[in-house]
Amino acid sequence: MSVRELSSVPSFPAIWAAALGRPPLVPRATSLPERRYRVRGVKVGAEQSARFDHLVGAAASDYVHPGLLHVLAFPVSLSLMAHPRFPFPLLGLVHVKNSILQHRPVRVGETVDVECSVRNIQPHRRGATFEAVSTLSADGQIVATDVSTYLARGETARKIAALQEEGASADGSRSEDRAAKREEFQPPKPSARWKLNGDTGRRYAAVSGDANPIHMSALSAKLFGFNRAIAHGMYTASRAFSECLPDLSRPLRWDVEFAAPVMIPGTVWVAYDAESERRTEFVGYRAPRKDRPARKNFSGSVETLG
Repeated sequence: MSVRELSSVPSFPAIWAAALGRPPLVPRATSLPERRYRVRGVKVGAEQSARFDHLVGAAASDYVHPGLLHVLAFPVSLSLMAHPRFPFPLLGLVHVKNSILQHRPVRVGETVDVECSVRNIQPHRRGATFEAVSTLSADGQIVATDVSTYLARGETARKIAALQEEGASADGSRSEDRAAKREEFQPPKPSARWKLNGDTGRRYAAVSGDANPIHMSALSAKLFGFNRAIAHGMYTASRAFSECLPDLSRPLRWDVEFAAPVMIPGTVWVAYDAESERRTEFVGYRAPRKDRPARKNFSGSVETLG
C-alpha cells in the first residue's frame, strides 16, 4: 500500500472545495484505494484540548479526550475520501459507527503522527459500508486507533461492494441484511436530559473545524434534505463518553453506533448502565409522545482495559 505524505493536516474548506469541485469527467474507481495519507508531527494543543473538554462536559485534565483524537485524524481521512477517483461521493456518506482503541493515555502537548486508510467494504441493505482507519503514533508506537464506519447509499454502492465480497448473493445483499428485522426500541429509564440549542453544531464546529452544512443551521441543512440542522454524531458520542466518567489515565475502548440523527434544537434523553467498574453502556434517545414512539439516536460503551 502506497503512502502519501502530507505537509500538514488538510483544512476543511480545502476538503469541501475538492469534493464540490470534482471534475465530472473523471471516472470513479470500483474499489477502495490502496493508499494511505500520513501527516507527521501533529501537536495536541492545550487551548483546543481545554475548549473541547468544556464543550463536551469533561473535567479539565492533562489527558486528551479520545473525541479530540478523532477530531485530529478526521480531516486526514476526509481528504483521502475527497479524491476524485474515490468510489463514493464524500458528501453522501453517513457516519454510522465509530470505535476508538486507546493503547495508552495521550497527554496534552504531545506530538503524534496521523495515518489514515480505508478498508473492509461490505454490501448493505441500503448500499455499502466501509471503514476509515486512523492510527495515531508517537515515537513509532501506535497510541490509538480510530475506526469510523461509513454508509454509502444507493444501488451502485451495493454493486461495488458485492463485487469485492466473497459469498455475496446475486443481488448484492448479504443474507443477514435481508433477514435482519428492526426491533421496536424500548427506552430505558433516563439518567440525564440534554437540551441542545440551535447553535450546538456551530459550537462544535468552532472547536473541531467540521463545518459541514448539515450541522450549521436549518437553512443550510435543508440544502441536503434535512428539515432542521442535526448535531454532530461525535459531539453526542463525546458528551456521553464524558458522562461515563472513564479513567483517562488507563488504556480504554470506546464504541458508538449512530441509529438516527439528533435534530437541533432538541432534547435527548440519555441512560447509563455501569455493568462493572470497568465498563459502562449508554444509549441516547428521543422520548415517546402520544403521536410518535421513542426513537434511539445512538448507543455504545466505554471500557477501561488492562
